[in-house]
Amino acid sequence: MPMTNVRKNSAKLTREDLKIAPESPTMELSEPPAVEPSDQTSKTVRHAPLVYRVEEIAQLLAISNRAAYNLCNTTKDFKVIRLGTSIRVSKQSFDDWFAAV
Repeated sequence: MPMTNVRKNSAKLTREDLKIAPESPTMELSEPPAVEPSDQTSKTVRHAPLVYRVEEIAQLLAISNRAAYNLCNTTKDFKVIRLGTSIRVSKQSFDDWFAAV
């Protein structure tokens, strides 16, 4: 029984302690210091990919993916790069070929 009285009193004290008096000090927020970008961050440059995927070739030529794969498997007009089962096409050679067509 004495435990329940202690709980009631502590709960009452806690509620009163949480009340904030108007004259109580408040915390002021300061702005975070400005951070200069590091040398490595400012020197990092994103490079555009140097190759097209076959799906991108299909979109550029407005043909099906299958037709683009067939073109990549048979052409000598632009450079096709095979990496395992992946096929990539040199952007420079494809763009040159496409501009000449």
